[in-house]
Amino acid sequence: MQSTLDCVTCMLEQALRAARAAGAAYEDQERVLRTVMRDLARADWGGTPIDIAMPVHRSVRRLLGVDDPFSAQKRKATAQALAALPRLRRAVEAAEDPVHLALRISAAGNIIDLGALERYDLDAALERALEVPFVVDDYAALRRELESARSMLLFADNAGEIVFDRLLLETVRSTWELDVAVCVKSGPFINDATRHDAVAAGLDQIGVLPLLEVSNGDDATAPAYGSAEVRNWLHEHDVVIAKGQGNYEALSEEYGTYFVLMAKCPRVAEALAVDTGDLILKRNAPVTHAQALETGRG
Repeated sequence: MQSTLDCVTCMLEQALRAARAAGAAYEDQERVLRTVMRDLARADWGGTPIDIAMPVHRSVRRLLGVDDPFSAQKRKATAQALAALPRLRRAVEAAEDPVHLALRISAAGNIIDLGALERYDLDAALERALEVPFVVDDYAALRRELESARSMLLFADNAGEIVFDRLLLETVRSTWELDVAVCVKSGPFINDATRHDAVAAGLDQIGVLPLLEVSNGDDATAPAYGSAEVRNWLHEHDVVIAKGQGNYEALSEEYGTYFVLMAKCPRVAEALAVDTGDLILKRNAPVTHAQALETGRG
């Protein structure tokens, strides 16, 4: 997904949010903002939003001397998600189509996004997911692919949210026999899930560790989204599910990928032709000439 001017101003808000989450004094918050503004003025705005965001948050961590500004919020989100897991598991087990409901719950968990939202109501989002359908729903295509698949790769998004991805993976593996891999960030980046967060969510208990790791810009040994190694991961797995807005922004040109998310950013919602707050299960496919003409893009 191409960045817009709104993405640049959003990065300033994210930097301030991160500084406040780290408990920085007012003077340090101002220092972060002034530095990030200078960095953004020199940055290339032609890439994806995550291309702009990674150096911004790396700069915040360096300026504050804090490895993970959102660590307390991540622990809280994981605890809240784990507390909700037993009742959600019962709801999935009782559902007419357990996989479809597990996907909606996984999408609703995407509300735990401190890059897009300063505050959120997880319980309300989960309750809504039990009743409200996907606005874009390519589940029939996904189910057909899962029925013949031997492997699946899931790009996780946020800490806490990955607990609901665990429920999805449990449900998929109880329905079909296939190998599952999960990709997390190589290190702290906003409240995105790392290997540590995946273990805290219990992914080791369902046998999906070790995990693949994509670089958040700090770890030179981890491959970046656009690397040949990550493209190999995509092509080596029969089914690829990418969770959340960040993975949508980074992988939106990867056709055949399934995006599962809640649209929270107006620009992401516009790109998906939905409203903010909508739950999405979308198979990424090239826009045909007829579709381009219909939407005014051709």
